[in-house]
Amino acid sequence: MRELTVFVGGSTGSDPYSPKTWSGSSQSLLKAMDEATLLDKAIGLKLSRLQNYWLLAKNFTRNRAVWRKHFYFDPAYRNALTHSAKSIPVASPICLQIGSMFCLPTVFPNKKCISYHDGNLPELLNSGFGMEGVSRKRIDQALRYEEETSQQMAAIFTFSEYLRQSFIRDYRVSPNKVFNVGGAVNFTEIPSASPDKDYTANRILFIGTEFARKGGPLLLEALQTVRRSIPTAELHIVGPAHLDNLPAGVVFHGHLSKADPVQKQKLESLFRNSTLFALPSLYEPFGIAPLEAMLYQLPCVLTDAWALRECVTPGLNGDLAEKGSVEDLAAKITQLLVNPGRLATMGQQARELVLTRYTWPAVVARMSNVIKSL
Repeated sequence: MRELTVFVGGSTGSDPYSPKTWSGSSQSLLKAMDEATLLDKAIGLKLSRLQNYWLLAKNFTRNRAVWRKHFYFDPAYRNALTHSAKSIPVASPICLQIGSMFCLPTVFPNKKCISYHDGNLPELLNSGFGMEGVSRKRIDQALRYEEETSQQMAAIFTFSEYLRQSFIRDYRVSPNKVFNVGGAVNFTEIPSASPDKDYTANRILFIGTEFARKGGPLLLEALQTVRRSIPTAELHIVGPAHLDNLPAGVVFHGHLSKADPVQKQKLESLFRNSTLFALPSLYEPFGIAPLEAMLYQLPCVLTDAWALRECVTPGLNGDLAEKGSVEDLAAKITQLLVNPGRLATMGQQARELVLTRYTWPAVVARMSNVIKSL
């Protein structure tokens, strides 16, 4: 039986099947749900143009990043987005919303409502990153809204155990209502293994559009230390539209889209020909890019925090570096690059981990088990 109607909207995007919505995860999740005969339909919520313009004007500030957060944190925006769901006919017994931008239980009180999250506001605040200039009033309003919404859910699905614990601790949700079902890689097809992959090239790969948040500047500094021990070490950067004044050893590739066949092929070539993946994020709600790298047998050096601790076990499929520490990051990268044989073993173990736990069919199977219990 197709038991589930999925809703997206707000900061995650309003088109459920767009490759841009929820950083590409929405499209992949819905495909897996449909193949599992779980999905009835997917709905995108958005305001009328007039409502949108009025709320944008109401929250205007010259700093675009702050303006965006004030707009999305505004309870008037979230209540209006919730209200927009009232005109949607829903036949399925269960509704699932992505994130906390709206509150389906107030619209469908006779349905079982579930929310699904890769991160949340308390963890973003704890990171100390990305909230500069945002008013305390707006932050508190968003925290109250998300806590009240979370407590109304029949169940909450999270990408990770650290996030599950946050909902229990920060939003006071009963532990038996919060389930770590995991997240997954967003590939239409699983890439084949490379039995003869070369780990002697000393090529480090970084992928991240938000270069500062993903720790790109830290990695640039660390590379200079790594090159003193390994002069042939290279850093290949994918994601930002442009970067200036890059040091020796850095190869910049710009933004590469999976939707473009030529760019997709170039990205796959970088995965295939790199030796190690590095992402020293200052805040990372989950981290799909490292999991995609692991499918290509790339061990990872990640920040020792958040869900990154759950996908990398030091010595098994990579290593973890202290948040913000250039010295520790450089040391961990150097220690791995000097041992190609160890990298090869780690790369195989990394791929096996992703295939076992971090695919959308595996996630949907875990969701289905919870839904049956509801």
